[in-house]
Amino acid sequence: MTSKPPTARRQGTQPIARNNARGARAAIIAALGLLLAFAVLLHGSAITRTARATSLSSYHDTLPGLTSTDTATPDVTPTATPTFRPTDTATVTPTPTITPTRTATPTRTATPTATATPTNTATATPSPTATLRPITLPPPVVHRTNGYQVGAYYFSGWTHAPNDNLTPLLLNSPLRTHEPLIGWYDDSQRTVDQSIDQAAAAGVTFFAFDWYDTALSRYRTDRSLNEGLLYYLHAAERPRMNFCLNVIDQEPFLPKASRWSRLVTVWLSYFKQPDYVRVNGKPLLIIFSPEHMRDIFSSSRNIHRALDYLRARARAAGLPGVTVAISASLHPRYNPTRIGQLRSEGYDVLTGYNYHAFGGEQYRRPVPYARLVQENRGVWDRVLKYGEPYIPVITSGWDQRYSYREQSRAIIYDGRTAQAFGCYVAAARHWVDTHPRNTVKEKMIMIFAWNESGEGGAIIPNRADRYAYTTALSGAINAPTAPRC
Repeated sequence: MTSKPPTARRQGTQPIARNNARGARAAIIAALGLLLAFAVLLHGSAITRTARATSLSSYHDTLPGLTSTDTATPDVTPTATPTFRPTDTATVTPTPTITPTRTATPTRTATPTATATPTNTATATPSPTATLRPITLPPPVVHRTNGYQVGAYYFSGWTHAPNDNLTPLLLNSPLRTHEPLIGWYDDSQRTVDQSIDQAAAAGVTFFAFDWYDTALSRYRTDRSLNEGLLYYLHAAERPRMNFCLNVIDQEPFLPKASRWSRLVTVWLSYFKQPDYVRVNGKPLLIIFSPEHMRDIFSSSRNIHRALDYLRARARAAGLPGVTVAISASLHPRYNPTRIGQLRSEGYDVLTGYNYHAFGGEQYRRPVPYARLVQENRGVWDRVLKYGEPYIPVITSGWDQRYSYREQSRAIIYDGRTAQAFGCYVAAARHWVDTHPRNTVKEKMIMIFAWNESGEGGAIIPNRADRYAYTTALSGAINAPTAPRC
């Protein structure tokens, strides 16, 4: 190969260097452009992901006392509040009480009516971005059905996106016939209004909303778990019922003890609502797990201090205190010393969420529904020997064939009928009537659940049974005396 003269080589390298410089600058500009576009894309995606949560969080502006702790937004930075420590004394600052802006006259009917338009489609339709009505506080009415207060647990996890519990198992299998008459739904103002209407017509006097400290969860799918409560507060049908909280203290919603004061602040804003359920004149707070309370506070003594702090904060806010109920599963082999432990922790009342698998049931092997009823009634009777106030629980059903996640280890009680459920409700009513010293004076019964469709424990009207279960409930509660089956 012939070499070029040095001068020519130098002359030749100068335009090549300039071209390389221009190319490098162009490459840098292009790369910056790509980075900028990617950043815009990510920002837009973040806006899309949080738009619904942001629109829903506006209800904190209309419900006095609520803080950002209870929003669905993942990037919550709570304002500074006093840090609760188990050794703290309960010295608190009073918070203002809520003054209703307008009252409405509640209407009640004892006979279920077909207020929702049935739908035969199993197609998931995500709910739109929420447009919330202004909150109108109802009058302070205690709803009763024939002298009883009947509560049903309400779970806000039946959504299409982002919390996808509506699996192909429910949408496309033979189980799709259990689709609610209001449709497979995301919680929305329309669906919550319809649920209130159906439940109140059946004799349900309050919803106990499963409440989650959603700010603690890193999962996007958990952000909608309190939306049912949100829509209840804005519901036009709200004057027909009461409500309370059932705090779900399990992972990933398990707070540190230092977060307790912030949670108390949030709960107080609900307690002060005129339609909040009261037991012994005090707001009722149900806690899901005594074991997880011990995980949070490390000892029974610290739990007692935390509950004392809660009650002191309530009194400082103008309330008479708080009645704290704990869900405890008193199975046949329950260690009696656990009752003493619960007493030492300062709970006021025993109750439960649901009871199942007490009789040696095996995975994927159905057993009769009658066994579930028997196991639950056994809990009611075991409570008697301990002398603790108890709110009886009706596990309306338990069938994990409905749960996509539990197929390999499903516990199944088969053969549930509306007639058997009605007899079950009548038995709970009879227990309350005959054990006034062992229960609360409000004559209260809890039902699992209004809408736990994925666990086979829902009484919400559905396509297969229509209003059979709500009619059975109404008949058992409204009869002049408790029916004997």
